[in-house]
Amino acid sequence: MTLARCFTLPRLVHSPSLACLMVSLATWACNAPPVSESRAQTNAATPAVSTQSSVARVEAKPIAAAPTPAASAKTAPSSASRALASVATSTTPSTTTPHRALESSVRVKRFVVATGIQDREPLISNDALPGDGTAIYAFAELANPVGESENVRITFERKGGSERVGDVTLPIPPSTPRHRTWAFTRFIRTAGVWEAVLWSENGAELSRTSFEVKAS
Repeated sequence: MTLARCFTLPRLVHSPSLACLMVSLATWACNAPPVSESRAQTNAATPAVSTQSSVARVEAKPIAAAPTPAASAKTAPSSASRALASVATSTTPSTTTPHRALESSVRVKRFVVATGIQDREPLISNDALPGDGTAIYAFAELANPVGESENVRITFERKGGSERVGDVTLPIPPSTPRHRTWAFTRFIRTAGVWEAVLWSENGAELSRTSFEVKAS
């Protein structure tokens, strides 16, 4: 419609030069692109780019954050194992503490087996002792330099066997440089090698001596 009107202008205008000018203006106006449409296309294109970029950022966050829980889950057992390791290390000193508690202040000077006691001294025999119910003695000479009393125990045990008799508890006075004491048993009836064992009250072995018993 615009081109048709442009070609009909020379018929309405009597001046040829004015008609040419009007035709040129009309032709330029017809061929010029509409400004409002180009601006609308430009503005419409801009939001499309920003929309794509914002969507890309939203999608990238879960991908980047996904390894984080997995990493924390992997580190959780290691922290528990380290806690278990730290708990295993903390128990080591406690195992050494009882050994110190087992130490006794009692010092053993003599510990022998005898057939009897006379004037607070043992009667020693080099022969095998009878196993007929005769009393067998275990004599101990001890020292307790500490200012607290302490107990000791004496047992008679058959070497290589399960027999065990005696288990007599004897008190040791405090601050005593020399203390003589003894225990005896009549329940050794089996021939063989026996041992008299001296124990502290905490269960630590202080001394041991062997003797032979003959069949009755």
